[in-house]
Amino acid sequence: MKEKNPKLMMNARDREAMLYTEDEDASLFASGYDYEILHSHGSLNEENTIHIQYIPVSGSGNASILGHLSDLNQKLQNVKGLLAYRIGHSDERDTFIVFTQWPASSTISDFKTSDIYRDYLTTDVLKKFRDAGAMFHSYSASKIYLPVKENEEALQDQPEDEEDY
Repeated sequence: MKEKNPKLMMNARDREAMLYTEDEDASLFASGYDYEILHSHGSLNEENTIHIQYIPVSGSGNASILGHLSDLNQKLQNVKGLLAYRIGHSDERDTFIVFTQWPASSTISDFKTSDIYRDYLTTDVLKKFRDAGAMFHSYSASKIYLPVKENEEALQDQPEDEEDY
């Protein structure tokens, strides 16, 4: 797919890969999710590390989290080391997403110890936007995806999975 469409970007974590694009043509993918981008900053590229925060919200939580994410947008613009970000919403999943791009995994670790992360993206802060409906949807989660080459190098250092007999 990536060879056929140069607009696709790919990052990976362990043996899992993620393809993404900012192209409006959603027909590229047979499965996946579209997000309406609410806030964005910087240019995305697959040569950097990605941190994705998935925030399930439904019902009354939708209206109140918009202000929270708008405030986060203002704060993210001044975060040291942050190269680009997208804050979006998926109606089909009742989920908000905070998609950030960093020069390395270590800068994500630094960000996770910051006041901004503590005040806007921790589980304790985000749970106030979850109503009873959101409890039965997906859960709040975050994932880190590396550039493909860096991920391949990390996989070489791991032992092969043993087969169960």
